[in-house]
Amino acid sequence: MNIPTVIKDPDIPLHSITRAFVSIVFSFAIACFAGDSFADDFTDAVRSFKNQQYRQALSLFEEGASKQDPRSEYALGLLYQNGVIVKKDTRHGLELITKAANHGFARAQNYLGVLYFEGNGVEQNPETAFKWYGKAAVQNLPDAEYNLGVMYAQGKGTRQDFSEAIKWLRKAAMHQLPEAQYGLGVMYSRGLGVVKNDEQSAYWFGKAARQGYLKAENKMGVLYTEGTGVEKNDAKAVHWFTRAAEKGYDKAQYNLGIMYESGKGTKADEARAIDWFRKAAAQGNSNAQKKLKTLRGRS
Repeated sequence: MNIPTVIKDPDIPLHSITRAFVSIVFSFAIACFAGDSFADDFTDAVRSFKNQQYRQALSLFEEGASKQDPRSEYALGLLYQNGVIVKKDTRHGLELITKAANHGFARAQNYLGVLYFEGNGVEQNPETAFKWYGKAAVQNLPDAEYNLGVMYAQGKGTRQDFSEAIKWLRKAAMHQLPEAQYGLGVMYSRGLGVVKNDEQSAYWFGKAARQGYLKAENKMGVLYTEGTGVEKNDAKAVHWFTRAAEKGYDKAQYNLGIMYESGKGTKADEARAIDWFRKAAAQGNSNAQKKLKTLRGRS
């Protein structure tokens, strides 16, 4: 009987590694850029918001925005964009975020880049997205560095330039952004903008995996089953597949099922294999669905 092998998590098309920030949660967003040591309208507003003193927070954000404080403009814009503690008004939200971006606030610039890239509330315009990503990236904002790298890799909004893509992905990766670390792994595995290097590819996939990035965890499992860029080790493969599978990643669930079915890296256990196949199949994983049909046919 042929022992089935794990299904590789295919190297993602570069457009799919663009980070999605459009559905941003406001409380998370303000936490990212709060923390000034001195008191002002903005930091007082953040404190009030966190304490659920929403009317006071809104008043303070409005006061800050009236003084052209870009942080307050951006925060207030996000409130209107998402309809948080105010009536949703995406046009007004966009106006405020654009003001913050024009005042040089990197997070607003990156956010505008995402809106223009996706065509969310504005006419889709990759060139404009690229412009805003660039303005934020030169301010060392990791998310913008990453997005700019993706634009260069895609050749959207600018010429395709893998060397520039590597440059910006590396900057974001060095800022510990797991998506960028995974992206570098992809670039090294394909030899795009760099000499193909399986060890470097595994290094960057590993960095992302250790931060809990699901695709990277699954990818490390695949690399250990193959011995690509790392020494072949089925037990370590099971470890990485398990980490991603337990978080609900269907490809890892399927791959973990394969490991239990074949007894690679762990004791063979058909019941556990079937359980993982079922979890993956329930998410629409076609390989798992086919595997379950095959197993039912044998019984």
